[in-house]
Amino acid sequence: MFARVTQFNIRPESLQQGYHQIEDHLIPALKMQKGYSGDFLQANKEDGKMLAVTLWEDEQRMHATDEASHWFRVFGAQAVEGKVTDVETYEIYRARLTHPEPSTRPARGTNDPGGV
Repeated sequence: MFARVTQFNIRPESLQQGYHQIEDHLIPALKMQKGYSGDFLQANKEDGKMLAVTLWEDEQRMHATDEASHWFRVFGAQAVEGKVTDVETYEIYRARLTHPEPSTRPARGTNDPGGV
């Protein structure tokens, strides 16, 4: 398993609306990519940073999405009124989730992005 990790500088006040745009538009497109195995989206509102991690079955399938991933990053950055600051790839040696979804997620129409 491999991961592509993208770091963004973001406008914290755009995080909630951007999260919903990403969830509604980017994630469905991402799920259609061959070899896609999951993702994480985490943010630090105080520092204005967000990390997007996408997981892939293998390195070849991850790199087969390099061009599409560029456009996913462009969309993600626009959604949170931010910019991409770094992209790295990693081989995953161990992965385990005890809770597949965060217990708190931003509700539509609220100003608190909760577990994003």
